[in-house]
Amino acid sequence: MTGAMRFLILQADAAEGAASFFDSPWWKFTTMMAKALLVAMWLALAFWTYKDAKRRITDPLMIGVAVATSLIFPYVGTLFYVILRPPEYLEDVLERDLEIRAREQELVGGANRCPACRTAVRDEYLVCPKCRRELKVACAACARPLDRSWKVCPYCATDVASPKRSAKPVVAEEDELFA
Repeated sequence: MTGAMRFLILQADAAEGAASFFDSPWWKFTTMMAKALLVAMWLALAFWTYKDAKRRITDPLMIGVAVATSLIFPYVGTLFYVILRPPEYLEDVLERDLEIRAREQELVGGANRCPACRTAVRDEYLVCPKCRRELKVACAACARPLDRSWKVCPYCATDVASPKRSAKPVVAEEDELFA
């Protein structure tokens, strides 16, 4: 036998072995399980698309389109959904909006709260009606409420820096200085 003949016989034996491998029950079982796994993964991705879309999208039509795309175009449809989906869950958007509203209300109404007990108080209160903390002092001349840090009454221009002095308008002092 020549070398070429021997080569042809070895090639025929290899082809016969490969053909018998692909006809074996083990190969058929493996391919059937791989196909079942791919179908199960495809359906699981479609279900995940539905669950995720319900948490992110309010429009039922858009949810249906996302799921249909995931079912019609296996794997690629879910990939498109992942790329195009809204970045936030609806619960997160609602929570953020509520936090913003709460902060806005806190900023608007924050100056009208007792610093000790956080009870809502009016601008004209001198003391907190709940904890009795002194909020403001009364002007000696006009009796209007003044912040404790103010040096002069903005209503009657009375100096409020020293409690023992008589009510004397600040405007008169300034006129004397510049006269």
